[in-house]
Amino acid sequence: MRIRRTAIRAGIAAAATGALVLSGALAAAADEPAPATETVSTAMVPSGFDVAVAEANGYRVITDSDGVQRSVAVSPEAIAFERTLARARTTYVVGPCGNSWINAVSRGNSKFISTGYVVPRPVIAKNWTVQVWGWSGMPSTWWGGASGPSWSSSWSFSMPGDGFANVLPGSNVVMSDGTVCASGSPGENFHS
Repeated sequence: MRIRRTAIRAGIAAAATGALVLSGALAAAADEPAPATETVSTAMVPSGFDVAVAEANGYRVITDSDGVQRSVAVSPEAIAFERTLARARTTYVVGPCGNSWINAVSRGNSKFISTGYVVPRPVIAKNWTVQVWGWSGMPSTWWGGASGPSWSSSWSFSMPGDGFANVLPGSNVVMSDGTVCASGSPGENFHS
């Protein structure tokens, strides 16, 4: 499957445009510490390739005789990077192309959400949305841009009642070799 850069931009723009933030949601103080709690994580899986990103970073997307696509390093820099990566693999990348997670905490009307991912290569672009499904609305937030192979962020707001938060299906990253890596959409009920 080929994914064009314009399609990714359109997806990012649609996610940003579609992100709903209820007017009653208030940001919590920046210096308020996020509580330490359990985290739900799921595997991330390859969902295609961005050929332009692959080529811009010294990779070529090829199709094997069995019809399976893969990205191979072709420039000296990409080949050297892949050799370094093979020697330095970590054990915390558990999915086919990474791991994504979410943590949703409730302290009365104050809600705290943290989310992130770990993938094997630098990220050229991300399209990451967290949606809250609650009694008083459906606030969401979106993150975009590049990152290293490991990224996390948090979001806090005010909402009465309980709810469920998840990384929306379709949230993904485009790695430097052109692989589009989709989140497994981890989610959990708010907990204290």
